[in-house]
Amino acid sequence: MENQNQNQNKGPKMNRRKFLTLTASLPVVLGGVGSLSLLGGTLNPPESLKPLPPKMAVAKEMDITDAPLEFVYDGSPAMLFSKDGALLAFSRVCSHLGCIVAWNADTAQFECPCHGGVYNADGDVIKGPPPKPLQRLTAWVEEGVVMVQYKEV
Repeated sequence: MENQNQNQNKGPKMNRRKFLTLTASLPVVLGGVGSLSLLGGTLNPPESLKPLPPKMAVAKEMDITDAPLEFVYDGSPAMLFSKDGALLAFSRVCSHLGCIVAWNADTAQFECPCHGGVYNADGDVIKGPPPKPLQRLTAWVEEGVVMVQYKEV
């Protein structure tokens, strides 16, 4: 019986040195985690601190027709055209996996060559895997020049 009690008491013992080491390292670990969370906030700032997307002149108003005009906006391919008298501008980056969509003039649709996604002339998904519509750019005329800018709606 005495042997059984001795076996039960045998286990990992924490001596004073181990206890003090663990206790002293806790603030260091917490400080490191706190610093990393602050660093993460600077790498991905809240929307209110992000810079506004650029406003860009694309073409003269008189040059815009129903035929799409391709341009590059903020480093990504985009397209501008007139539909029923309204200016429409879209990013050509597919919302599925980032492929570049092409305009099919015969069907008046944007088509993604990668996975068969299809968007209508308003940028809405009508077929395939894309989860969201194409990113729309706001387009307006300023002193005879068509301007575009991405704005959250």
